[in-house]
Amino acid sequence: MTLFERDIQPTAAVRGNLQFTHSGLVTATYFINPLGYGLRRSSDKMEVKQAHHALINNLPGGALLLGIQAGLNTIDVLTKMVEGVDLDDCEDYAIEVVGSFERIRDIRPLTRLYLLSIPVGASNSGISALSRMWRGSTTTIDAAALSRADLDEYLEKANETLSRIGGDFDPVPVPAALFQWLWEHYLSRGSVADPVAPTTAGVLDEATAAVFRSAALDEGAQTDSSRRIRPSFVPVIKVVQPDYTYGVSYQSMLTPNSFPYGGMTFPGGSEFLSVLEGLDNATVDWGIRVSTRPAEQVLKSNEQNLRRLGEQMDQRDQEVSFAQNTLMAKAKMLGEYNQHFEVNGGESEVSFTTVIAVGGISRDATLEAVNTLKRRYKRFQIDLTSPIGAQVDLWSMLLPGCPPRRAFDDFAHIVPSDMWAGFVPFTTAEVGDDSGPIIGVNLLSGNFEPIHFGIMEAALHDLSASFAVTGELGSGKSYFLKLMAVLVHDMGGQFLAIDRSQVGEWAHFAASIDNAVVIDLAEPKVSLDPLRLFEPRIAGERTLDSILPLLDLSPTSGPGATASNLLTAKSIAENGIQSLRGFYDVVRRLRDTQVHDQDYADLAARLGTVVERVPVLFDATLPPLRLTASATVVRTHKLALPTAEELTSPHLYNRLPLTKRLGTALYELVGVAAREAFLSDNGRFGLLVGDEAHHFTQTQVGAAVTSDFSRDGRKHLAAIGLASHDPGADFQGAAHNLIPNRFVFRQRDETLARNSLEWLGVDLDEAPFLLQILREETSPPSGPGRQVPIQRRGEMFMRDALNRIGRGKVLGPARPDRAEAITSTPSSPSGEGTLAKQREAVT
Repeated sequence: MTLFERDIQPTAAVRGNLQFTHSGLVTATYFINPLGYGLRRSSDKMEVKQAHHALINNLPGGALLLGIQAGLNTIDVLTKMVEGVDLDDCEDYAIEVVGSFERIRDIRPLTRLYLLSIPVGASNSGISALSRMWRGSTTTIDAAALSRADLDEYLEKANETLSRIGGDFDPVPVPAALFQWLWEHYLSRGSVADPVAPTTAGVLDEATAAVFRSAALDEGAQTDSSRRIRPSFVPVIKVVQPDYTYGVSYQSMLTPNSFPYGGMTFPGGSEFLSVLEGLDNATVDWGIRVSTRPAEQVLKSNEQNLRRLGEQMDQRDQEVSFAQNTLMAKAKMLGEYNQHFEVNGGESEVSFTTVIAVGGISRDATLEAVNTLKRRYKRFQIDLTSPIGAQVDLWSMLLPGCPPRRAFDDFAHIVPSDMWAGFVPFTTAEVGDDSGPIIGVNLLSGNFEPIHFGIMEAALHDLSASFAVTGELGSGKSYFLKLMAVLVHDMGGQFLAIDRSQVGEWAHFAASIDNAVVIDLAEPKVSLDPLRLFEPRIAGERTLDSILPLLDLSPTSGPGATASNLLTAKSIAENGIQSLRGFYDVVRRLRDTQVHDQDYADLAARLGTVVERVPVLFDATLPPLRLTASATVVRTHKLALPTAEELTSPHLYNRLPLTKRLGTALYELVGVAAREAFLSDNGRFGLLVGDEAHHFTQTQVGAAVTSDFSRDGRKHLAAIGLASHDPGADFQGAAHNLIPNRFVFRQRDETLARNSLEWLGVDLDEAPFLLQILREETSPPSGPGRQVPIQRRGEMFMRDALNRIGRGKVLGPARPDRAEAITSTPSSPSGEGTLAKQREAVT
């Protein structure tokens, strides 16, 4: 048994992110911002590799890279959910936040911290004197005796290294208390006492010193047996803290014994650290200690080695044996290695030691996790070993500032920096925003981190909040649209949704919201007359956009030009036109007085065919629509609307019947009304929701509405949310180029699934397996009656505003009443939305 005191813990003093060790080494430690990886294209992943190439070529010898797994601090999650929201004014959202917080606590998500520790020099003689100033039994010394000049010198050297690395990883100095947190995590790795990850919520402070607990190391877990067992047979370390008996941790240190001789293909075959996530009942950390040699030294060393091999081959040139063949093979390999450095001038040679630290609450749990990892690494052709007699040394390697030990060299590997960069250790599968309501959990990372979608905060970060959704019937598109709508409402915004369903599912959903307004265009109680909806300076143009296509008129035709002239701001004022009914009356009057002008007669005849059919436009007694309510639902189920093919095929569009032209005009008017209301600086966020995307993307007016929301929504606190079955046909133009947030739910049709993934940004030539995952393994119908099991509903792929692509699961509202309203429909009021099923889905 080995005591974890000054011989293992290297820290003598801490000042900020500077660590002064007993051996005289001074290190600087930084948080590293991992680069987005996930399901991105190979070209994007190559950029990530290049960033790691610049990193490794500029790190000093003895640098330590760390990936530390810990429980996610749910207090920090809570803080992110309420950022930018006044809960005093948003009581509904406060209830949702509390429910989400409790749900996330039950899920117990994990996270991974990335750290970089670099040596920045040797301490002066003053540190040696300070190192004797122990405080009781701790390893802490008085850091106040360190001079400002000394600290500045070390920080300047650290900054020089960081400047050579570049800003891709955005290194941030760690606070002094991080060293204490890291020590306590190592002692409790995988146990019930393992501390949650430090976050912005205040787990760490700006202390200038760290107090390190004492502990005991029991290699082989000898104290668990009444009979002494030789440690050589049990590669397990039992870590016991005398003052924290409930925090016993069983740990095992793994290291790669060998890498495949044929190299590791990038991307897809070299990212060997990516398989460490998703282990049950175990915590897994990794550390890589590196040192590099420039190409010039490597070439010089290779020449000497080749000369020695030549001499050995000359001595055995008359000998027929396996030794001669071995020497020839070595010479060939060395020649290829030498050529690699001659051709690639920016290369260096990397010597690195990798330690994978596995911790659990029991010996069996730890060994089970170890065996699982060894099986996973078989697909990388990497042999993992748990070296006997080196467990303590390898455990200590993950400590910043730890002096070199023999095991570091015994298990080191040497590769060119280009190959090392293919390991891409500092990457993340994180997806979503930094703050905002929680819409689901991350499935790709294996840690079940919450996915935030800051739809109302995007404008503050100069990002578009608009989003689009695709998937087959019953996959969850409408559910997700309603989720986003109710979140916007609860956070103090407003939404307008167009309901095409025959059963009125949006109208039923709106009934659960106080003061919601439901409008049926077939039985109108409000008017969509553009001459009454909009300000006089734009009312004429908006009317022309709607009326001319409805009447099948070109702006340059005779009747079209006549209508255009009458609807100028000057003509509207001169003729006293205040509504479409008034416009019709003026046209008829001019028809009767201008008997030689057939254009008035033609225009009057065309208007006469729709005046009585469309009271929502021509009944001047109806009050105009005013989008001031928090929730507005416009039902269009009785409108005849053209198909996507009819909108995109000129010959079919020219033959559209009047009913479909009318439906299109009204549909567009709703979008235009939302644009005028929401894209105004009224201080309130507005969301326009359309479940029939092609009506917004395939017509001239609809495309303009989509473009305006996508381009200018971030300036005016507004967004558009669209849904479609076929993104390849419907999400064109602005919907494809300008809407950043994209969600893909189950799609079993192969063509539509391919279109969906390509729209998402996935290269299926590089990752064809994702097509099968979307079609067969995303919310698969496998329950009774081919129903999707509760726990599998809501699975999806997504791309966020930063173009990161991942896979997640939508959770839905945490409030039971909201969940009930979103899930149930008028045809099945007690169907899938029961509280019991919602809770079952969460757990």
